[in-house]
Amino acid sequence: MMNTIIYWTRKLGASCFFIGYFPFASGTVGSAITIAILFFAKDKLSFILGPENALGYWWAIVTLTAISFFLTDRGKEIFGQDDPKQTIFDEVVGQFVTFFMIPINIRTLVLGFVLFRFYDIVKPYPVYRLEELEGGVGVTMDDVVAGVLANVTLMFSIWAYRWVMVFLA
Repeated sequence: MMNTIIYWTRKLGASCFFIGYFPFASGTVGSAITIAILFFAKDKLSFILGPENALGYWWAIVTLTAISFFLTDRGKEIFGQDDPKQTIFDEVVGQFVTFFMIPINIRTLVLGFVLFRFYDIVKPYPVYRLEELEGGVGVTMDDVVAGVLANVTLMFSIWAYRWVMVFLA
């Protein structure tokens, strides 16, 4: 049995203060709360969020990913499954990846949320393959890659919207 402090740190952190115990769609709830935090914190965290602060945002993603590796590792010991539904910190990381180099506003947040949830639930190649990795790396990396796919789709959508608006003007 692992140290009690580490056990409770992982349980509390991986479930984002027990939000992961929401009775249904806990990943979607965790993603929605992340979107709300990004929306309300965009001004206070402007030194990290937004395309003009790419390096700071990138370091935040790397840090959150490393924390997620630690928190979501040993899910079987803590929650009784390898990738339990209570573990939602990986959803937080995936949502952060979704908004890398994206201007934060209500439209991009809603579209990014929908795109991330789509890629995380459908799990197209290579997302589903990453779940097979061991421990916290597998739990986290499928959400990171779902976030990358959502990010690229979101960037393309913004570009296409701007192109159409210029074309129609």
